[in-house]
Order: sequence, then structure tokens, then C-alpha cells
Amino acid sequence: MKAIVKSTSKKSQTEIFEQKVFNRLLIDPKHFDCYVNTHRGYAFLLKNWIKESYENGSTVKEVVKMLKNSKLQLESINIGKPLTLMA
Repeated sequence: MKAIVKSTSKKSQTEIFEQKVFNRLLIDPKHFDCYVNTHRGYAFLLKNWIKESYENGSTVKEVVKMLKNSKLQLESINIGKPLTLMA
């Protein structure tokens, strides 16, 4: 029973972390969840990477900085196109 409660609270903390990251990137976290389900691909990998970053102790600021410096075209999330890399 303790394991179930612990994993549920950990998931909640991961989701909160993800929401903070997307809020800093000016992306609606709820919109991103729908986006992941629709487009998968890089979006799904991004969701998992953010989760791993949280588990490895990265801060929201560090994750946002890495994403802003990446080749991911994050603006495509807000316009509903699949997430791609810049050439």
C-alpha cells in the first residue's frame, strides 16, 4: 500500500515539474498532453526526457534553458504541427 501511495505522489511531482517547464516555455501543459497523444514522435520523447530530468535532479530553469538552446522547433506545439528539429 505504501508503494502505491509513493508512486502516485511521485507522479504528481513529475507532472508539476513538467507543468512548470511548459509554463516557462509559454506552452499550455494541457495542450501539450493532447499534442503528445496526437503526434507522438519527438513530443513523446520530450515528455519522457523532462520526466528523466526531474528524476535526475535537474531544475526547471536548467531544463528550460536546454530546451531553448536545442534544435527542437517548440513553436510547432502551439500551432498543432508535429515537433521537428531545425536543420
